[in-house]
Amino acid sequence: MKKVAVCGKGGVGKSFIVYALAKAFSKRGKRVLVVDSDESNQTLYKLFGFKEPPAAFMDFLGGKKTVQQSLIKRFQSGEKEPKMSVIEKDTFSIDDIPDEFIKKDGNIALVSIGKIKEPMEGCACPMGVVSREFLEKIELRDNELIIVDTEAGVEHFGRGIEKGIDTVIAVAEPYLDSVEVAEKALSLSQKMGKNIYFILNKVPAEIETKIRENVQKRGLPISGLIHFSPAVYSLSIDGKIPENSEAFKEIEQFLESIYAGV
Repeated sequence: MKKVAVCGKGGVGKSFIVYALAKAFSKRGKRVLVVDSDESNQTLYKLFGFKEPPAAFMDFLGGKKTVQQSLIKRFQSGEKEPKMSVIEKDTFSIDDIPDEFIKKDGNIALVSIGKIKEPMEGCACPMGVVSREFLEKIELRDNELIIVDTEAGVEHFGRGIEKGIDTVIAVAEPYLDSVEVAEKALSLSQKMGKNIYFILNKVPAEIETKIRENVQKRGLPISGLIHFSPAVYSLSIDGKIPENSEAFKEIEQFLESIYAGV
């Protein structure tokens, strides 16, 4: 487990899981790079205590228009799948990322691929291309790993962002639509030969047994279960996460259960 993508339906708690996993891995001496590849969510940096987000990595490559023009030229070449080389280097490391485009706090660092900023600016496809190439080309040392906060849904699988990923963690709340999106993400991940884990989040304790039974009937093995936490829900209003909460401890337990393979 070196490059991990956390995915699922919108609102299931992906950013919370990303934050908690980053903190848990950091406690174990890992150097963690969190990659924000969600072009909509604006607040991930606040969870990690940064006063402002890093400059978009897209801007390091010349901005969205420059990347779009590069892609148009490649598709006009007539190739079925033209080479999407928007990052000049064949490989790079975390330390190669200029300070303007990365925020660091101890063992944890944050990179943001890019955000939709203006109406009518066009689709987010360039962000997907940059995310895919970033994850494919970055090389990690033995004590380093990446956790990717993906956009909601499964479109990023179509863009091939998971090509450079080795592990996918699908997160769902315990209702049908959410579970079905996670199920689709796991199926797509399996087709790509990825390691997969499934986390149920925000589970009310009083109906946990029923939820487990319903999910297991669908053939979905539950890798981790996080109970609904009023403390987490309350502080999330201010963009904060209580690290002493039971939900946070349950994320650490999930990590402990799979840590032998890390």
